[in-house]
Amino acid sequence: PMTVGWGKLANVHYGAGLMAVQGALKPGGPGADWGFYEGHGGATYGFTSSQGFIPKASAAFSLVTNTGAGKYSAVATCRLLVALAESRGERAELGCGEVLLV
Repeated sequence: PMTVGWGKLANVHYGAGLMAVQGALKPGGPGADWGFYEGHGGATYGFTSSQGFIPKASAAFSLVTNTGAGKYSAVATCRLLVALAESRGERAELGCGEVLLV
């Protein structure tokens, strides 16, 4: 864990530009191990991103959203993790909510 600065307060495991990330919005449900990845997110005016390596899948991803609100990137990342689990024939309840087509 980080021993100084903002990372110390948040108990962030960070090094070399990577951190341990819980992508599940509701951790602890079935398939919770699909919610973990090692990576890093970012934001700038009008854009947010998440990228990382998912050990459970031995796969990497990069996701960019065209909004400055981090919550949309978090939900999109969570849903990406669920879709990946489902593509492997597994169930992951990560608390992402349902996709509503309007």
